[in-house]
Amino acid sequence: MRVGILGASHWHVGIYYLPTLKSMDVEIVGLADPDPAASQRLDPEGRYRHYTDYRTLLEEERPDLVFAHAPHCQMTELAADLVQRGLPFHIEKPAGVNWQALAPVAQMAREQGVFNSVALVNHYMPLVKKLVELRQGGKLGTPAHFYYRLFAGPANRYRDWGVGWMLDPEQAGAGPLFNFGCHGIDLFRTMTGEEVVEVSCWGTHALHEEAIEDLASVRMITTSGALGTVEVGYVLPGAYERYFSLTTTALHVGGELEQGEVVLRDGDPLPYGGLTADESYAVYTRDVVARAAAGRPARVDLTEMVGTLRVMDAAREAMASGATVRLA
Repeated sequence: MRVGILGASHWHVGIYYLPTLKSMDVEIVGLADPDPAASQRLDPEGRYRHYTDYRTLLEEERPDLVFAHAPHCQMTELAADLVQRGLPFHIEKPAGVNWQALAPVAQMAREQGVFNSVALVNHYMPLVKKLVELRQGGKLGTPAHFYYRLFAGPANRYRDWGVGWMLDPEQAGAGPLFNFGCHGIDLFRTMTGEEVVEVSCWGTHALHEEAIEDLASVRMITTSGALGTVEVGYVLPGAYERYFSLTTTALHVGGELEQGEVVLRDGDPLPYGGLTADESYAVYTRDVVARAAAGRPARVDLTEMVGTLRVMDAAREAMASGATVRLA
């Protein structure tokens, strides 16, 4: 399979996607980024062809699959171009900054049968897989409460990484709300299987005094009344802090997505484990290539991202206004 990488400056390319693809039986046909230095940093030996316009890469190299990245405000347009070309692709979350703009692109991809995968990698984590198995077996129970926390290092790391647009709300949509919030909101929607009908959100700017928020705290309610809270922020001196909690009529689990145990209200605890957060990106990358090659749908696609982005848009509105946003 011939694979092209678009938006090579995205930090996940150098950390996760390119190293995994290089270890696989695929041909990397080129790297594209408006900043030629980004491709040079990733490929100092010049093993691959470098492009500053991704369209030129697509036209000259004719890849079978692309890993697509761009500033958040450009992602929907990029996805639309790839769908119109009928080209299978992975795209980073959040795939845009406006759910109403993304919705017709997702619909077109589905109608035309264009493979597309969104990097919501928590779906590959041991706990999420365990809970999905329980739900499919009718043993998850009715969700009542959900909590998700993802805290990371200071915001200026993105400036240091050459992606300063992440600190501009016009280009990024928001700060950690749009960078990390999609992971928690997506999991809340996945665990409840319901649509969110009310969204509140509060943010802080006290730590870094950037245009984007330091931390966002989102509160959601579903049609049945399940409560969900997602808190994400650039608040740590370094590394990551993660926590997940779900309470249903059948069980409770609180801790990490990586390993632990699910406590059943009627039965023995169910252990889970076997994959770290960093390792999930390699598993995701291999799965994307395998699914695209076999003509199988992605685990998470643009259609699912539209629903999550709708909640993210509402949270951004609520954070700005200080009022609860109700979704019809």
